[in-house]
Amino acid sequence: MHQELWHKIVSFELDDPSANYGFSTRLANENFWTSAFTEQAILEYKKFMYLAATVNTMVSPSEVVDKVWHLHLLFTESYQEFCHLLGKYIHHIPSTRSKKEFEQFSRAKEQTKELYEEIFGKQPANIWYYADMFDSLNLPKATISVPIFLLLGIVITACLATPAYFLLLPIYSNINNPDFVNGLAAVYFFVLILLEWYNTTKLQQILTQFAPTSFVYTLQPFELVYLTSTQLSKVIAGTINELIDNGGIKIKPNNSLELTLLNKASNKEHWQVVHSMKKTGTILYVDLVKKLESSPIFANIANSMEQLNKYMVNSRVFGRLFYTNFAILALLLLLSSTRIAIGIVRQKPVAIITFATIIGLIISIFFLYRLTTQLSRVIIPNYYKNQLTDLQITNNWRWKYFLMGTASLLPTLIPLLSFRYDNHKRENNGGSCGTFIDSSGGSCGSSCSSCGGCGT
Repeated sequence: MHQELWHKIVSFELDDPSANYGFSTRLANENFWTSAFTEQAILEYKKFMYLAATVNTMVSPSEVVDKVWHLHLLFTESYQEFCHLLGKYIHHIPSTRSKKEFEQFSRAKEQTKELYEEIFGKQPANIWYYADMFDSLNLPKATISVPIFLLLGIVITACLATPAYFLLLPIYSNINNPDFVNGLAAVYFFVLILLEWYNTTKLQQILTQFAPTSFVYTLQPFELVYLTSTQLSKVIAGTINELIDNGGIKIKPNNSLELTLLNKASNKEHWQVVHSMKKTGTILYVDLVKKLESSPIFANIANSMEQLNKYMVNSRVFGRLFYTNFAILALLLLLSSTRIAIGIVRQKPVAIITFATIIGLIISIFFLYRLTTQLSRVIIPNYYKNQLTDLQITNNWRWKYFLMGTASLLPTLIPLLSFRYDNHKRENNGGSCGTFIDSSGGSCGSSCSSCGGCGT
């Protein structure tokens, strides 16, 4: 291994950490990648380019690495500088998808694996064996999506109303209304308890199906904060808290925030806050949060976590679980609604059973909606809570924030989270104040379908 060249490649910065929409931020946003996966993909791209520059045989990138390569080509100045560092210009050649070319790239893929493992060790499966970050979840897509199944389920349930009426009429005629309502409530209660236990067990089993190298096991504290709360404002509050704590921002007497020291920004989230405050210097907490929520760096946290939940909900294994829950709850609602129909025909009072059915419907909707978020909002965060050590929490404040929430924030910041805008703004020390409610030379080939390879 050419140690000097490899050191230069590793040290090469693909983007400026202070940039508002730099290389890594754009890469993550365009692919819905998490921050840790993005960093790993960039490192593997650098390893691939090292191979391309130092071997005399064709090498082939994985589909994940190829996505990094595609984007780097758009940053022409950076790519030219990188190739100059490599000592040769690595050309990217689009694939023609010919049979001969396919066989060539297949051989190149095997050669790449051998060369990689000889120099760097075993290839990370989540980068080299999967087409995308989410493929490591090992969750095949469902044949019928949840929205379509809901529509079909409602139609089928409605079609069963008439048969249910005639089937249950002899039975319901011998049951008094108070007894029926009490019995129905008891059945609902025990069914929901059993379903909750069943769902938790099945969702935990889904977690064990993920590949050991899956990105799910490298989520960062702020990503988990968003998963548990679905509120980006809480992630932003944590970032602002860090800058206040290290002296980069101070809270003025009128409860506005003032940027004090630029050199206190130590990561992309910090730099995003600094970038948003540069022009004004002083800004209300509410206005800063609104600006940051739409910024690429923070928005990607929400986008990648929402994509994670969407991917899991659309999976076959989750679909079967949802179908089971829907069928059971729909059956209970069919039983109670049939009772209403029989009561109306027999001119019996149905106010109580109607009210109970409406309550049951609301509970069922809430229960099913909660099921669609339970894996990402509860199961995965709980996995991290059980795995965290005291040392991790002590050495990284963000983990403490994930576990304790607002209780770990600075006392001086907490009052800003409960302020409301007044109907007017008043000037105070040159700034406006208000209040806010926080909702708490070689050649290489590619095995991908869109591009073929590169050459010098």
